[in-house]
Amino acid sequence: MESKLSLARVKIKFPEQLWISKVYKDFTDIKMEIISFLPYNLEKSIGNSIIEIMHYKLKAITDLIKNHPSVVEFNILEQEENRIRFNVKTEDPFLLYAVIKCGVLVNFPVNVREGYAYWRLISTRERIDKLLTIFEQKGIEFELLRIGNSPYSIEKNNNKLTFKEEGILNRAINTGFFEVPRKISLEELAKQIGKSKSALSVKLRKIIQKKVMYQA
Repeated sequence: MESKLSLARVKIKFPEQLWISKVYKDFTDIKMEIISFLPYNLEKSIGNSIIEIMHYKLKAITDLIKNHPSVVEFNILEQEENRIRFNVKTEDPFLLYAVIKCGVLVNFPVNVREGYAYWRLISTRERIDKLLTIFEQKGIEFELLRIGNSPYSIEKNNNKLTFKEEGILNRAINTGFFEVPRKISLEELAKQIGKSKSALSVKLRKIIQKKVMYQA
């Protein structure tokens, strides 16, 4: 692991086709946090998020989300009068795949305001620059608000991969598994690694959680 880490604060606009953009167009005063964002179905490129929203029109908001074309599945986890926490699954998680490819950790929860996510990214300056370059190439609207030395350490067991896990992740990245569109299927990757498709899917989700979510 590289020793010199940076902490970048980046403002990222969600693509228009995602449900979050539509919610902020219709409910401009909403408060939202992304608690987590990880792969759910690697074969079908479906991402899984836990979101918390605070607003006085929760029924109208949840109806919008459930019926949005980008949403595959929606489940309420907790609900109070003006607060709701839910699980939502969406297709084609490009932002997540870009983070995985670049080896950048996201410090959750992520605050969302006016359709922008305010990410705290932890990695080397080189890896963070690589991620932002991918955003530029893909037309993702973002603004680098601040970057400097990271006060956090990632030399912890819950963020470190074993030698075998590093090998699996590197093979997946190098063969284009996290490209959009994908260059190799989960089944083909599993054959190369010598695992069953289901076993590899479980293993990759665990690896990605370590390499994406910074756990303080």
